[in-house]
Amino acid sequence: MKQLFCIGNYSSKGIPCLNFDKGVFEPFSIFSDNSNSSYLINNKDFLYHIIETSDGMVASYHIKNSLFSSLNHCSTYGKCPCHLTLDTTRKILYIANYEDGSFSAFKINSNGSIGNQLYFEKFEKDVSHIHFISLSQDNNHLFVIDLGTNKIHAYTINTIPYFNLHCCDTFSFPHDTQPRHLVLDLKDRIHVITENSCEIYTLSFKNDTFSFLFKTSLFYNSLQKLEGDTGCAIKINKNHTFLYASLRGQNLICVFEILENKLNLIQSISCYGSMPRDISFDKTEKYLICANQGSDNLSIFSVSPKDGKLLLESTYSIEKPSCILPI
Repeated sequence: MKQLFCIGNYSSKGIPCLNFDKGVFEPFSIFSDNSNSSYLINNKDFLYHIIETSDGMVASYHIKNSLFSSLNHCSTYGKCPCHLTLDTTRKILYIANYEDGSFSAFKINSNGSIGNQLYFEKFEKDVSHIHFISLSQDNNHLFVIDLGTNKIHAYTINTIPYFNLHCCDTFSFPHDTQPRHLVLDLKDRIHVITENSCEIYTLSFKNDTFSFLFKTSLFYNSLQKLEGDTGCAIKINKNHTFLYASLRGQNLICVFEILENKLNLIQSISCYGSMPRDISFDKTEKYLICANQGSDNLSIFSVSPKDGKLLLESTYSIEKPSCILPI
């Protein structure tokens, strides 16, 4: 069965939509007339994407019969937005602004368009760089990663008598590790990939408090960190048995088995391109796709159902891909 994917990118040619079937992509359509539509998220019939410029914007679209119609655009009230997440229960859109170290929350209107700003916070001037924002498993907390100050903040989400966020705890990583993105597992653990130190920090979050559990290198013992290596994307499968991370520089995808007290590195495979900016599963999880921003291509891997390892199936040329979104 064919699946539809949208590809966020740093080109000026809009957002490509691709049909995907049996490990192969085919062109379908293009929507949006914005440059630097670098990160996308959707909920059923609606899609949202950031416009990563110094006067940051976010855009909303309605999806019907695989066609996209524009709803509205609005300012993120920050510079260079780089990530967003959606609270479908409360109908709130959260946006991380990288350049000025701020984040925003917006109401989603009943027609799917972006409504009024509900919250705005700016961290340390000229130091903070908010790189990632996501919800907890119970949907009651918001996690905000500040790459610039090497911190992750946890907020409780309050809606009574009005919407508000309260920072309940902050975890500080070692200096210049540069935490970037995270995934959550079913045991309330948070796995955070670091950009500069090329590690995965595993934390617990219980009773509104972070605790450090362990950390894991992206390298086998036979490999060493080279100049230019940076950790990038991190994803977890639905069964929470395997974790995948991309490494720029040596241009690898690292596959980990998730165990009780550690992550066991079982494979490092070439991304078959350069600058692996994002990785994502298709809906069946039979395939994993890597967006290679530096080499203008997508790499499609089959995923072994037995041990989670990857095998290259095909590649697809596309300009400056940065985000892979199955619709």
